[in-house]
Amino acid sequence: MAHYSILVTSSPYEGQHAQRAVAFIKSAISQGHTVNNIFFYGQGVHHANGFMVEVGDEFYPLKAWQALKNEHNISLLLCITAAIKRGVIGEQEAASAGVSAANVADGFEQAGLGEFFTALHDCDKVVQF
Repeated sequence: MAHYSILVTSSPYEGQHAQRAVAFIKSAISQGHTVNNIFFYGQGVHHANGFMVEVGDEFYPLKAWQALKNEHNISLLLCITAAIKRGVIGEQEAASAGVSAANVADGFEQAGLGEFFTALHDCDKVVQF
């Protein structure tokens, strides 16, 4: 069975990329493969914005990522540099910048590209959405 790392570079509501990513991950797991981590980079960091609010019956990516983490112990790695540039900041960055609130959602871990590249050594395949 294969070990996957997932790279998310599309924004949460850009087409159906998030839905396809979640469906792919669930399908891979159901077939016996493992997903080691999901790395959010570029516009993908917006998936970790805890200020997003669920609207009606639309697909809500944030809840889907958190469920994957909780149900399958998948690390949700957020590129800290890309996130800060786009206003998705953790408590430490908010305090040092004098911003009143952090907005990194529960379950996401801030990481650097180096951590993602290190994690790639533990996988067989990388899939980007």
